[in-house]
Amino acid sequence: MVERSVSRKVKGGKLVKVTVRSEGGRIAEVRITGDFFAHPEEGLEQVERELRGATVSEVRKTVESATGGVTLVGLKREDIIEMVEECLE
Repeated sequence: MVERSVSRKVKGGKLVKVTVRSEGGRIAEVRITGDFFAHPEEGLEQVERELRGATVSEVRKTVESATGGVTLVGLKREDIIEMVEECLE
């Protein structure tokens, strides 16, 4: 099992940290934390759940689908996609 984390300030100055545990090229677990908000609050947990089992080529589609009904404040879907993909490199 490999664990990688990426932290950065995204546009707007919000700090975001993404930690991904992967095995065999698939996400086993992902945590997305930081100074941003998601509405509904459990929306981000749904994104994390849906990313389990995804490969790097499936990250974009999975995040776009999982965030369809989630409003992100201080974070963009693209930020999540880029940071998760970076963890899987």
